[in-house]
Amino acid sequence: MNKIKILSSYARLEDNDSRYVAVLQDNSIWWFAPGYPWQPSTTDGLPAGYNIDHLVAYSRSNKDGTRYVAVLHDGSIWWFAPGYPWQQSSVEGLPKGYVIKNFDAYMKAEGTRYVVLLQDSSLWWFAPGAAWQPVSMEGLPLNAENIPPTP
Repeated sequence: MNKIKILSSYARLEDNDSRYVAVLQDNSIWWFAPGYPWQPSTTDGLPAGYNIDHLVAYSRSNKDGTRYVAVLHDGSIWWFAPGYPWQQSSVEGLPKGYVIKNFDAYMKAEGTRYVVLLQDSSLWWFAPGAAWQPVSMEGLPLNAENIPPTP
Protein backbone atom coordinates (compact mmCIF):
# COMPACT_ATOMS: atom_id res chain seq x y z
CA MET A 1 0.00 0.00 0.00
CA ASN A 2 1.35 3.41 -0.99
CA LYS A 3 1.77 5.98 1.81
CA ILE A 4 2.98 9.58 2.00
CA LYS A 5 6.69 9.72 2.89
CA ILE A 6 7.31 13.49 2.46
CA LEU A 7 4.93 16.47 2.70
CA SER A 8 5.61 20.12 1.94
CA SER A 9 3.14 23.02 1.98
CA TYR A 10 3.25 26.66 0.97
CA ALA A 11 1.07 29.66 0.13
CA ARG A 12 1.27 30.92 -3.46
CA LEU A 13 2.43 34.52 -3.45
CA GLU A 14 0.17 35.62 -6.31
CA ASP A 15 -3.09 34.75 -4.51
CA ASN A 16 -2.13 33.40 -1.06
CA ASP A 17 -3.82 30.08 -1.90
CA SER A 18 -2.57 27.00 -0.04
CA ARG A 19 -0.79 24.20 -1.85
CA TYR A 20 0.40 20.83 -0.58
CA VAL A 21 2.96 18.63 -2.30
CA ALA A 22 3.38 14.98 -1.32
CA VAL A 23 5.94 12.35 -2.27
CA LEU A 24 4.55 8.84 -1.96
CA GLN A 25 6.58 5.76 -1.05
CA ASP A 26 6.75 4.89 -4.77
CA ASN A 27 8.47 8.31 -5.28
CA SER A 28 5.57 9.71 -7.30
CA ILE A 29 4.91 13.42 -6.64
CA TRP A 30 1.39 14.82 -6.17
CA TRP A 31 0.03 18.31 -5.53
CA PHE A 32 -3.18 19.56 -3.97
CA ALA A 33 -5.19 22.77 -3.97
CA PRO A 34 -8.12 22.98 -1.54
CA GLY A 35 -11.41 22.35 -3.34
CA TYR A 36 -9.78 20.15 -5.99
CA PRO A 37 -8.59 16.53 -6.06
CA TRP A 38 -4.90 15.64 -5.80
CA GLN A 39 -3.07 15.80 -9.15
CA PRO A 40 0.14 14.01 -10.21
CA SER A 41 3.17 16.18 -10.83
CA THR A 42 5.68 15.34 -13.52
CA THR A 43 8.93 13.57 -12.77
CA ASP A 44 10.26 14.14 -16.32
CA GLY A 45 13.97 14.89 -16.16
CA LEU A 46 14.69 12.97 -12.95
CA PRO A 47 17.18 10.12 -13.41
CA ALA A 48 15.95 6.54 -13.80
CA GLY A 49 15.44 4.77 -10.48
CA TYR A 50 15.44 8.02 -8.49
CA ASN A 51 14.58 7.91 -4.77
CA ILE A 52 13.58 11.18 -3.08
CA ASP A 53 14.89 11.76 0.47
CA HIS A 54 13.81 15.42 0.87
CA LEU A 55 11.42 17.71 -0.99
CA VAL A 56 10.58 21.37 -0.41
CA ALA A 57 7.94 23.32 -2.32
CA TYR A 58 7.69 27.11 -2.26
CA SER A 59 6.34 30.08 -4.17
CA ARG A 60 9.18 31.82 -5.95
CA SER A 61 7.51 35.17 -6.70
CA ASN A 62 4.29 36.58 -8.03
CA LYS A 63 5.40 36.14 -11.63
CA ASP A 64 7.65 33.06 -11.35
CA GLY A 65 5.25 30.65 -9.64
CA THR A 66 5.90 27.41 -7.83
CA ARG A 67 9.19 25.61 -7.35
CA TYR A 68 9.98 22.16 -5.97
CA VAL A 69 13.47 21.18 -4.89
CA ALA A 70 14.30 17.54 -4.18
CA VAL A 71 17.32 15.80 -2.70
CA LEU A 72 17.71 12.31 -4.07
CA HIS A 73 19.12 9.37 -2.13
CA ASP A 74 22.43 9.71 -4.00
CA GLY A 75 22.81 13.29 -2.63
CA SER A 76 22.05 15.02 -5.93
CA ILE A 77 19.76 18.06 -5.82
CA TRP A 78 17.09 18.74 -8.44
CA TRP A 79 14.62 21.60 -8.99
CA PHE A 80 11.33 21.85 -10.83
CA ALA A 81 9.13 24.61 -12.22
CA PRO A 82 5.69 23.59 -13.56
CA GLY A 83 5.71 23.26 -17.34
CA TYR A 84 9.40 22.30 -17.48
CA PRO A 85 11.36 19.10 -16.79
CA TRP A 86 13.33 18.66 -13.58
CA GLN A 87 16.84 20.16 -13.70
CA GLN A 88 19.90 19.18 -11.69
CA SER A 89 21.26 21.78 -9.30
CA SER A 90 24.89 22.27 -8.35
CA VAL A 91 26.54 20.62 -5.37
CA GLU A 92 29.86 22.37 -6.07
CA GLY A 93 31.50 23.45 -2.83
CA LEU A 94 29.91 20.82 -0.58
CA PRO A 95 32.54 18.69 1.19
CA LYS A 96 33.52 15.36 -0.36
CA GLY A 97 31.33 12.50 0.84
CA TYR A 98 28.61 14.82 2.19
CA VAL A 99 25.35 13.31 3.44
CA ILE A 100 22.33 15.63 3.67
CA LYS A 101 20.42 15.17 6.94
CA ASN A 102 17.98 18.08 6.46
CA PHE A 103 17.20 20.38 3.53
CA ASP A 104 15.30 23.63 3.05
CA ALA A 105 14.71 26.04 0.16
CA TYR A 106 13.16 29.50 0.09
CA MET A 107 12.86 32.69 -1.93
CA LYS A 108 14.79 35.90 -1.19
CA ALA A 109 14.54 39.14 -3.12
CA GLU A 110 17.82 38.16 -4.83
CA GLY A 111 16.52 34.69 -5.77
CA THR A 112 16.33 31.14 -4.49
CA ARG A 113 18.36 29.90 -1.53
CA TYR A 114 19.01 26.34 -0.33
CA VAL A 115 20.24 25.41 3.15
CA VAL A 116 21.43 21.96 4.23
CA LEU A 117 22.32 20.33 7.51
CA LEU A 118 24.91 17.66 6.80
CA GLN A 119 25.34 14.44 8.75
CA ASP A 120 28.53 15.89 10.29
CA SER A 121 26.37 18.72 11.82
CA SER A 122 27.76 21.41 9.53
CA LEU A 123 25.41 23.88 7.82
CA TRP A 124 25.81 25.06 4.21
CA TRP A 125 23.90 27.51 2.00
CA PHE A 126 23.59 27.92 -1.77
CA ALA A 127 22.50 30.57 -4.26
CA PRO A 128 22.24 29.58 -7.94
CA GLY A 129 25.29 30.72 -9.90
CA ALA A 130 27.65 30.34 -6.92
CA ALA A 131 29.24 27.48 -5.01
CA TRP A 132 27.89 26.17 -1.72
CA GLN A 133 29.24 28.07 1.30
CA PRO A 134 29.57 27.00 4.95
CA VAL A 135 27.40 28.73 7.55
CA SER A 136 29.19 29.99 10.66
CA MET A 137 28.54 27.87 13.73
CA GLU A 138 29.88 30.59 16.04
CA GLY A 139 27.62 31.12 19.04
CA LEU A 140 25.80 27.78 18.87
CA PRO A 141 26.30 25.79 22.09
CA LEU A 142 27.49 22.66 20.30
CA ASN A 143 30.13 20.14 21.22
CA ALA A 144 33.06 21.60 19.26
CA GLU A 145 34.73 18.23 18.67
CA ASN A 146 31.69 17.08 16.66
CA ILE A 147 31.69 20.11 14.34
CA PRO A 148 34.19 20.20 11.48
CA PRO A 149 36.14 23.45 11.13
CA THR A 150 34.82 26.01 8.65
CA PRO A 151 37.07 25.91 5.55
